[in-house]
Amino acid sequence: MKTRRIRTKIALAMLLTTICPLLLTSIVILWQVSQNIEQNRLFAQTRISEDLQLQIQQYMNEMQETSYQIYTNYTMVHKLYKSVQEHPGETPNYDVTFQLKEFYLNTYSRLEEKDIKGMYILDFDGHVYADFFPYYYLRLNQQYNKETIAPLQAPYQKPTFTIHQDSIYGQPILRYLYPIKMIGRPFAVLVIDMDEKPFAELVERYNIFENGQITIWSPQHELIYRTAQTKPSADYSETIQIDLPTGGNQLRYEFNIAPHLLFFRSFAIGIIAFSVLLSIILATWLSHNLTRPIIELCSKMNDIRRGKYNVRVRLSTTDEIAFLGKQFNEMAHRIEQHVDHELKLQLKNQESQIKALQSQISPHFLFNTLQLISNIAMVNQVPEMRFICQSLSNMYRYNIDINREWVQVKDEISHVRNYMLIINKRLPDGIKISIHLEPSIRNLWIPKLILQPVVENAVEHGLLPLLHGKKLMRISASADWEQRTLTFHVLDNGVGIDEDALQKLRHSLNHDEIFSQATGASIGLLNIQTRIKLICGTSYGIEISSKPNTGTLLTFRLPLKEVDQA
Repeated sequence: MKTRRIRTKIALAMLLTTICPLLLTSIVILWQVSQNIEQNRLFAQTRISEDLQLQIQQYMNEMQETSYQIYTNYTMVHKLYKSVQEHPGETPNYDVTFQLKEFYLNTYSRLEEKDIKGMYILDFDGHVYADFFPYYYLRLNQQYNKETIAPLQAPYQKPTFTIHQDSIYGQPILRYLYPIKMIGRPFAVLVIDMDEKPFAELVERYNIFENGQITIWSPQHELIYRTAQTKPSADYSETIQIDLPTGGNQLRYEFNIAPHLLFFRSFAIGIIAFSVLLSIILATWLSHNLTRPIIELCSKMNDIRRGKYNVRVRLSTTDEIAFLGKQFNEMAHRIEQHVDHELKLQLKNQESQIKALQSQISPHFLFNTLQLISNIAMVNQVPEMRFICQSLSNMYRYNIDINREWVQVKDEISHVRNYMLIINKRLPDGIKISIHLEPSIRNLWIPKLILQPVVENAVEHGLLPLLHGKKLMRISASADWEQRTLTFHVLDNGVGIDEDALQKLRHSLNHDEIFSQATGASIGLLNIQTRIKLICGTSYGIEISSKPNTGTLLTFRLPLKEVDQA
């Protein structure tokens, strides 16, 4: 009798083993397919909401920063404002026109890789005051100009961009609209027309899924940009929406679920349905004979899970299930013994020295800058205060963003420019700075906040003590693509360093001196030397040479890190 029961159970168990693995496999397939679909959606969400949004924001920030340079010539902007107010539609005088042309040429050189098609300034009635078309001979009419600035919404405070597939240039363009203000009141618009292809290539890099389509919509729900003419199937598609930082535009990414994932999902659902139906039939037949002790065992396991460690299974058979019950009882007894002896683990994670060093800023520099802002605000009644405050705000925002350990060279250079703009407001004659970088170097990556402290060190200890002559500084960089190294040179014509102090400084840089043992100029250089060695490795770092009353050259080597390695 016992043999027959065991054989019956084995036969039924073998039958179940043909169903359960099939059912389990189907569930795993369905779960895996669902996970893949969800991972694809989350991956797309992350790339769109973080990477692409950041890329577009950086793109627009660069445009805004470039457009903001028009305020560096306050006299020109003031005269342009008077011309718009007093003589609307008339060409400004020769000085203003010449200065505007000079601004156009500087902007054209800064945005050379974006392939500028045209730049011009319009008032809100559609009158043009100065234009610049490097490759075309065009005349703008008032109706066209009104349509050009129409996407700017009153009160015309924020810049925006539009994309036009059909343009007067005979090709798709990206148009950037930047309101020009005087005392906070917009009176004209700077229009920059650029080739749409670089922007399209930037966006299309993130369109990687089946039948993907990226669209940009205006706040009025008008289509501004679309990457593909075909729209994904609505029944099997995912949609991601994010708000862009410029002009209230919205970006949507729609893509189809991969066909093979849909097939596996349908296959898994079919197998699950079949397996469940067959399992219900078998479970009904087996429930009284086989499942009763198993259900009791499961119930006791749930009691164990709820913390009732004193429960035990009653043994009424002598087959394999009884053996499992016996093992369960032994396991419950051991768990009950070991519950009072559990170990608790503690995890300790500290902020790294690198992040701490990134948060430093010179209090002396901050004091002088704030004092300068106060003096200018009192004497000039606001105009230059806004400009200096913006530069200082940019520096603070750059300094406090400690989540980025690596930045692109162009971002660090922009930080240096903000610093020099503020410094030159302190000095009667100013410091002339010359920056020479190849276009390929601007997009390389370097540790954050290593260039501006060097420039600040050169200004404070080299150029400010210089009492006679022009104060000059030159920043250059070279890339060795074979050796994979990037070398920066910061040269000034300041007072220099005498031989004894130079030897001590070199010794400190090469022998890992403790920060508290350094004073004056050396502490900033030691900070940078330490950060470079911690982030990049001991084979990289700073070298310094100097001659008294001649100047100082500071050179530091970094690993050559491209965009795809960051």
